[in-house]
Amino acid sequence: MEFIRILKSCKKKKALVFGIGGGGDIVSTIPVSNFLRQFDFEILNGGVIWDRLVVDPKPGPRSLEELLNIERVAETLAFIEEDTITSDKIKPNLARATKFFGKVLGLDITKGVKKLCEDLKNFSEERGIDLFIGVDAGGDAISFGYESGVRSPLADAISVALLNQLNGIVAVSGFGSDGELKFEEILLNISELYKNNGFIGCSSMSEDDCIQMEKVCEEVVTEASRIPILAFRGELGIKKIRKGRTVLITPLSTLIFYFKAKAVLEINECAKLVLEAKSIEEANRILNKNGIITELDYERVLSV
Repeated sequence: MEFIRILKSCKKKKALVFGIGGGGDIVSTIPVSNFLRQFDFEILNGGVIWDRLVVDPKPGPRSLEELLNIERVAETLAFIEEDTITSDKIKPNLARATKFFGKVLGLDITKGVKKLCEDLKNFSEERGIDLFIGVDAGGDAISFGYESGVRSPLADAISVALLNQLNGIVAVSGFGSDGELKFEEILLNISELYKNNGFIGCSSMSEDDCIQMEKVCEEVVTEASRIPILAFRGELGIKKIRKGRTVLITPLSTLIFYFKAKAVLEINECAKLVLEAKSIEEANRILNKNGIITELDYERVLSV
């Protein structure tokens, strides 16, 4: 498959594999990272610094200025430590994940796509990183953005736009594990990506992946990234998550689909809309003006 050809063509064999929808998505980076290690890649795991309200009651993503005990490497990038906390004493999921991953790179999406892209390009040149893979738990990253079930378009849109600029890859784990897209919607969108020559391959979880994910889930709070674990352990059926949202657990939940970020951008209207936004607030306003309610809006309503 083309994904293997891409991996073999990377000369430096260093990859940044990060969760694109928030701190809990870092769990879903495990099977991707382990697959890359089969091709002798050195992996740096990371994630967007945004946790759901059950972890962090403050609405929206965190900026680096709000974090204590970090190793800052750029305006929008920092290594998260085990003792990293927010200024109001909340321990982010990425800090919880360091117990397993060691070094974790936190991505600050509050300052817009272009600034984050600039920082990541400079960082990758210094560190010799030649592959960027953003991992989405569920599949809403490959949505058009207007599907009725989409609840978290903002973080994914910024991350997809970023990966497009970096000529990176979008990996989808869990196949509907966040309960946002219907199965037929995911299949439709994958078909569109096939038409655009955007699908590059697929891999599956292993026993080692599952064991490691179970271990990380002892520290990291996540629902969507747990679904592949349940599927790998043989569970089949419907499960309720996130206040009644339903998820269908099937063997498909254990697969990881890989797509060219440039092709994903072509179908993800939200990602196209936020490309030029200079801040998270501007990106949110743009999506709102186009009739899209975001996870930031949702969190703000719940926090009133």
